[in-house]
Amino acid sequence: MQAFRVVEYFHNPTKTSQMKTIKEYIKMPNAVKNLPLVSLVFPFELNMHKQLSLTKMLTLSADIEEKKLGLKYPQEMVGPVIKKLRHLIAGILCRKEDMSMCILVSALSENVYYFSPTKLLSNYYPPSVS
Repeated sequence: MQAFRVVEYFHNPTKTSQMKTIKEYIKMPNAVKNLPLVSLVFPFELNMHKQLSLTKMLTLSADIEEKKLGLKYPQEMVGPVIKKLRHLIAGILCRKEDMSMCILVSALSENVYYFSPTKLLSNYYPPSVS
């Protein structure tokens, strides 16, 4: 009688046949530090409750970052990042909650994070010892 063997199969979502290697991207630099990155952090302000004010504030910050990146990187590298940033800004809607915001955009990814303050003082101060 033959003993049963336990065989484990793992799903590998990144198949090498579908993945592009760094050799296929000849113009792409090897180090990630050579890629342009935009990180914008906005602490909550009262004018963030109005859509027009929020869009104006985000657009102004995007213009400033575009100028900074244009001085450091060639336009071929900056263009896609700024295009992603502008597309992301167009999709951000005004929120009713008092939330700070962080926008991260690179050639590889784009993210928007929202941070809400906590109302509990126990998170800021240790309990008093009597």
